[in-house]
Amino acid sequence: MKAVMRFGAVFAATLTLLWLLLFLTAKLPNEALRQNYEKSVWHYADQAVYESQNGGKLNAIKDNYADAIWLNVAWHMGQGGSLVTHYYNGETLGENAGLYRSVFENAAPNTDYTRYWHGTALFIRLLHLFTDVQGIKTIGFLTFLLLAGFTLVLLGRRHLDLAVLLTLSLCAVQIWNIRLSMEYQPAFLVAFLLLPAALLLERRGDIWLELLSVIGGVSVAFFDFLTTETVTLLLPLAVVIAVRGKEERLGTRKETLFLLVRCGILWLVSYGGTFLVKWAAVSLLARENAIASAVDFASVRMLGGTADDPYNSPAHFFSCILANLTVLFGGTARVQVGRVVLGLSLTTVVLLSVWYLFRKKEPSPALVPLLGLGSLVFLRFLVLNNHSYVHEFFVYRALVSTIFSVLGAVWLSLKRNRRRL
Repeated sequence: MKAVMRFGAVFAATLTLLWLLLFLTAKLPNEALRQNYEKSVWHYADQAVYESQNGGKLNAIKDNYADAIWLNVAWHMGQGGSLVTHYYNGETLGENAGLYRSVFENAAPNTDYTRYWHGTALFIRLLHLFTDVQGIKTIGFLTFLLLAGFTLVLLGRRHLDLAVLLTLSLCAVQIWNIRLSMEYQPAFLVAFLLLPAALLLERRGDIWLELLSVIGGVSVAFFDFLTTETVTLLLPLAVVIAVRGKEERLGTRKETLFLLVRCGILWLVSYGGTFLVKWAAVSLLARENAIASAVDFASVRMLGGTADDPYNSPAHFFSCILANLTVLFGGTARVQVGRVVLGLSLTTVVLLSVWYLFRKKEPSPALVPLLGLGSLVFLRFLVLNNHSYVHEFFVYRALVSTIFSVLGAVWLSLKRNRRRL
């Protein structure tokens, strides 16, 4: 009961603080934001919905569609509040035109969008006092670089090798491309706020990892647009498991499993609970069943796809995995099986060769936990099947947790990993 109360208090405190900040920024008058908001509107005036910045590669797509909606929702928060959220969709002219008409013509919102918290609107509104959307994306990316740099220095002080593996993992998912869209940044910002905290606190006991899982679940549900939410749980846990495995203080397999299960359950309950609080609050405030409509939309994201739109309809259940691996290996089309087979084959040959030549007699106790954590990303792809397929150009970055887990599992299985690096 004490544990439940402790976790419940952290959940409530985190969500209350975040919503209060969102509520306060929604009270900023739109006229105070107008000058920079108009610059943001013109930024999207002549841009396509999706634009590739690197020769058609899907891993370098700029998502103007999502960012225009986010700006639109944030603008209308100044007129209607932070809980019941709407935006004007531009009707036949599209979301960019909808943003233009909202800001310049005061168009009334016509599209309900209450299923998310839209927490990033907090920063969108606040920063528009000083800059436009280009500045906001730059500030977000520079903040990520500072957080990632601090994490790597903190990790590298004791384990330079693991810091290198984390850097390689980030490079593998082209992390520099999160600068292209606001949508890509929140999950990684939350993850790299939690990562150094996990490294600093994990020696004081597992309870701190559990509390961080609660904070991570709440925060990513509040700020994220359903992009790479698992990175806020899996990457901190994978790094901690790798550190403990290397320092030979991982504990028994049973203890490690129970820790990961507890953290996973706490994160899931906090993540789902944050959405339920939003839907329940909207239902009470607007006197309509927001939960039913949100669940209906979620079912589409899990199993959806329309027969009259074959490009957005997975060919089979595992198409979402193939699509994300295609993007990881530099694909230019939604699914390129040959590219995936070649990429996986080369990677497997290299890793297995290194493992075979330099392996220790006894496998590292971190091997199974790391591989287990890494595999959960694919489970997420399968559960949110349609979403993972349609939005593979940013969802694939969740594979950073898988890549680090695999690299860490191989590295900790080598004889030379005992050297202090």
